[in-house]
Amino acid sequence: MKFEYDKKSWETIEDGEKNCYLLTNGLGGYSSLTIIGAAARGDQALLMSAKRAPNVRMHLVTNMLEKLIVDEKEHILTSQRMKSGEDYKGYQYLEKFVYDDFDENAPFWIFQVDGVTVRKNILMVHNENTVALKYEIQNPLHKKVSLELTPLLRFSSKKELFDDSQNLECYQINRTTDSNENEGTCYSLTGNENQLYVATNAALHEQESCLFGEMYFSQDERDGREEYGSAFINHRLDTQTDQDTTVCVILSTKPYTYSASLFTTFVQNKNERSKLLLEQANMASELGKQLVLSADAYVVKRDSTNGMSVIAGYPFFEDWGRDTMISLAGTTLMTGRLEDCKSILRTFAKYVKNGLLPNLFPEGGEFPYYNSVDAPLLFVNSVYEYVTISKDTAFQEEMIPVLEQIIDAYQNGTDYHIKMDEDSLIMAGAGFEQLTWMDVRVGDFLPTPRHGKPVEINAYWYNALMVMYTLTQKTAYKELAETVKVSFCEKFWNENEQCLKDVLSGGKDENQIRCNQIWALTMPFTMLPDEREARVIKKVKEELYTTVGLRTLSRNDPDFHEIYIGKVEERDRAYHQGTVWAFPLGAYYRACIRYAQKCSDDAATERIKNELQEGFDALKTWLDEGCVSQIAEIYDGGTPTISRGCFAQAWSVAELLRAVYDYERM
Repeated sequence: MKFEYDKKSWETIEDGEKNCYLLTNGLGGYSSLTIIGAAARGDQALLMSAKRAPNVRMHLVTNMLEKLIVDEKEHILTSQRMKSGEDYKGYQYLEKFVYDDFDENAPFWIFQVDGVTVRKNILMVHNENTVALKYEIQNPLHKKVSLELTPLLRFSSKKELFDDSQNLECYQINRTTDSNENEGTCYSLTGNENQLYVATNAALHEQESCLFGEMYFSQDERDGREEYGSAFINHRLDTQTDQDTTVCVILSTKPYTYSASLFTTFVQNKNERSKLLLEQANMASELGKQLVLSADAYVVKRDSTNGMSVIAGYPFFEDWGRDTMISLAGTTLMTGRLEDCKSILRTFAKYVKNGLLPNLFPEGGEFPYYNSVDAPLLFVNSVYEYVTISKDTAFQEEMIPVLEQIIDAYQNGTDYHIKMDEDSLIMAGAGFEQLTWMDVRVGDFLPTPRHGKPVEINAYWYNALMVMYTLTQKTAYKELAETVKVSFCEKFWNENEQCLKDVLSGGKDENQIRCNQIWALTMPFTMLPDEREARVIKKVKEELYTTVGLRTLSRNDPDFHEIYIGKVEERDRAYHQGTVWAFPLGAYYRACIRYAQKCSDDAATERIKNELQEGFDALKTWLDEGCVSQIAEIYDGGTPTISRGCFAQAWSVAELLRAVYDYERM
């Protein structure tokens, strides 16, 4: 899909900071700035490298300060808000920004300055911490033109603030001998136990190190995060011409020898890889193809396990067990990446402990965290879905002992008060334990504790038992599943609201109308009769549905929070109390598709199809907002207009991709 922006999108610098681009490298590293080329967050960077994939990330280069001198008159092309108020306003020269995953030349910016056009391209190399920039200068009037490029450097951990306390003298430039030194320049920068290699056809000019800042990060201030940060400067790159010319800069953690064809080679490799991803996925619609390429951003290598994983979101998150299991089908199975799926499942299978799946793999040799009641049951389902599609019976047999360990642990009891109750339903949680995806904690307060018997966990439990019966043909699993079904249908049905209860707890949260009930309709094995499924779909549509996600709580509930903004405590209180999450929308659409496929009412089926098409059309608009071509983590619960939280979220993209996949095969 082509996303094109012009001056209407940046009438002010504030407008230009609302949307951003994201390029990733399959290692957890990324390049992300706003569409006007500014850093509106401290975590945005021209080059965020993955020192140890995927979570040990280094903020190497914040941005490139770009100055175009035309007939001795200086023009700054870079945009950046500053704490001092003396902002860099390069957006005033910016005519167009284009992002198009199907165009090998995108993303690109076009600047117009006094009869001179500068077209800037950027790409990130897959499986490398390498960003390549190309500036094409069109100078039809043969004016005297100079392009000065000054890297804004940080050389710090992703999570570390960079300020005037840093010792700038420790960063050294080392020129290197280059076999093509008449064609280009190669040098490296070292400091803070990091090294950056640069290859370019511009001339290198060293200068005394100085601080650049403080930059103002408006999107961080909005979210109650640190709103100021700095970088440093110790050199610039110059090119002078009175002709048309091209300037390239390669920034990498590996050495490159400059060549005029290097950028072209990168583009060709990127294009071939995108083509292969689309061929594997075999999606028909433009939306489906775009989501396939968008989903690729989240499938990453994990160095510590020598396998693959799924990073939860950019720019904040790491790879987590729950997020990985929810995102797995959309990022791998629906995209034809079966080997990646198997690698991820094997990685998590090795770390199953007491029937639980790691929810977080810490770095540096620390022990994983296992505080998730849903991830193990979702793992059982993921194995089943992989085996169903791949027909990999050898892997099925390999996984059976792991799956049995999970079922036994849930049946007989394991950590975090997770156990099967006398009614065969699963209960979990006590005290300050946070075990479901609604896991936020504000000091000593849990806004959504969900201790007791959560609805989606018991839907997953029934599904897991039926999966085990299907894979092993052991009747004990089927018999237990039947008992679970009877208890579930009797105890979770809310007759007054004509939908499912959220959690059996005995408290007021029991009857709150939440989106968690939708997963009782989308697992491979479900429990509700058709007429109740229809009522759940109706209730979700009436009280929770928006075109970009489902509200986490009904607007009619006194605990409903309309907006997600402010300091962390204020945001956390709204996080699951009405805030719209995108990923449950995929389950809602899939529930509609499944119901339509078995519905005998032709008029109702046609209505559902039309509503689905309208929903997918609306998704195209949301891909245009926030992070271009991505779907964010969350949106406001009242009237969603802008994205919040992580601007690019794995399960948001993956679950919506899965819904489009099912719709195309409807």
